[in-house]
Amino acid sequence: MGLAAVRLGYAAHVFGFVYDFETSQYFEAKTRALPARLTFPMDTEESLIRFEGGGCSLRIEKSHAGGSLDVEGNFGTRLRVKGRFSYGFAAQPLRVVNPSCGDPRRFTFTEKCAPLPAQSLSVLVDGVERAGEVNRTMALYDWSAGYFNRHTNWLWSALAGVLEDGTPVGANFAALVNESFYPENAYWIGGERTRLSRVIFQYDPEHPEAGDWRIFTEDGQVELRFHPMGERSERTWLPFVKVNFRQFLGEYSGRLGGAELQGVRGLAELHLSVW
Repeated sequence: MGLAAVRLGYAAHVFGFVYDFETSQYFEAKTRALPARLTFPMDTEESLIRFEGGGCSLRIEKSHAGGSLDVEGNFGTRLRVKGRFSYGFAAQPLRVVNPSCGDPRRFTFTEKCAPLPAQSLSVLVDGVERAGEVNRTMALYDWSAGYFNRHTNWLWSALAGVLEDGTPVGANFAALVNESFYPENAYWIGGERTRLSRVIFQYDPEHPEAGDWRIFTEDGQVELRFHPMGERSERTWLPFVKVNFRQFLGEYSGRLGGAELQGVRGLAELHLSVW
């Protein structure tokens, strides 16, 4: 299950989705609006993201002091989500400030963390509860803001889950962004974060949905296979803005540091934007 809010200079985009790995059913609800409808504060410690419009509402409240991340999304009768997750500096989030590539006078900030244990969670799809075992449910969090390049291209990989022995595990990797400054790569095992300098993605660029991706590091610390199973995508090709976005839902297997993964669920993404 995913929730997202995106605020650009010319528009706001809010969406939620649910993918059932057992039945391959995919549910999505989304809306677009003027950016004024989306409150997106730049406070990295205590923030409340809010959206209201088009019959939809979204609330994402993060509190490092309170140690919690609260989310609530209502997309009409189609999708309703409400949950609370443990969060805070004790979770060792990755927080990076970098100059934007091509213009050192502009900066971007990102905060990423996984896995975040669920304290409570409800997911209603067409009125039917779809949340699984809450005590084995983990979230991943990714928050970014700043001055992105007008031509932005990236690869992204993220996962969160629980190993067979109960150890929580998570990761967040990116390529084609900020490799020359502070990389946005880390993984978490049992609450301990490990930084990585560079992660390499191998996949079929013509048919990324057709085969497994290999995501690895040169030193062998990470050697993962990602198996795509579902997809959400967006393609907008207008004179003033171009977006080609493909996000795959699937399962990760392989080695992450000293841990062996088998069927841990997560995401992998291709993204190209020009505006």
